[in-house]
Amino acid sequence: MGLMHARGQVAFEYIVFTAFLMGVAVILFAYSFISYSTTIQVTQSQSVVDQVSNAVDFVYAKGPGNTVLIDIKLPSSVTNFRVDQNYVLMTFLPPVGGSTSVFAFTRAHLTPQQLYFEEGIYTLQVSMTDTNATVTNT
Repeated sequence: MGLMHARGQVAFEYIVFTAFLMGVAVILFAYSFISYSTTIQVTQSQSVVDQVSNAVDFVYAKGPGNTVLIDIKLPSSVTNFRVDQNYVLMTFLPPVGGSTSVFAFTRAHLTPQQLYFEEGIYTLQVSMTDTNATVTNT
């Protein structure tokens, strides 16, 4: 009877150990997925902000009266997208935690403007006036 009991206990211990390893694997997978999702959002947001900033610097270098149109693709969970003074700012909500902001500075002074911030593809008009650059939704 003692030998059967020992085999049963060993089998039970293997099951508990396997369940523990599965739990650790699930936790690591969930953490990796959340971290990956956040990294993708930051990368996409920074790309859009840099694209707008580069367009502003381009029309600034070309001088007053110049205009360009740019197409941008906004990621999901954006809560704020604006241009103001000499920066382009985007704020979004990652899968876990509080809001995160990305920004880029511009050479030109910008007319303050709140831009679309729902997920999707948009065309923005970037123009240089005598004193300021403007970014508007088209």
